Amino acid sequence: MIERTIPQTQEMFDNYGKLNGDNDILHYDDAYAKERGFRGTLGHGLMYTGYVADLAARKYGTDWHYRGELTVKFVRPVCPGDNLVVSLDEDGTAKCESQFDTTLVGSAKLRTDD
Repeated sequence: MIERTIPQTQEMFDNYGKLNGDNDILHYDDAYAKERGFRGTLGHGLMYTGYVADLAARKYGTDWHYRGELTVKFVRPVCPGDNLVVSLDEDGTAKCESQFDTTLVGSAKLRTDD
């Protein structure tokens, strides 16, 4: 298994939003997010997809860029202060977990139909 722990910060959410142009207020306004029942602002789902893709590239090497197949499902939000553990098992099972719950499930595998 490959694993990485990535503490989440509001600065990370802000910077990612600048990169991808996602200006949804839920990512930036803590009071607004809390009024809607969340613990705080929400991380960008594609950030976590990127974390999994990074582990897949480490696991599969160059083949990942040509035959990689990534599937994810976001199941819980990630907020600033969460310590996110991103993992990729030997069979390609991917998971992100905070200290509160599982936040993402999926798989990262190489296509074999080529």
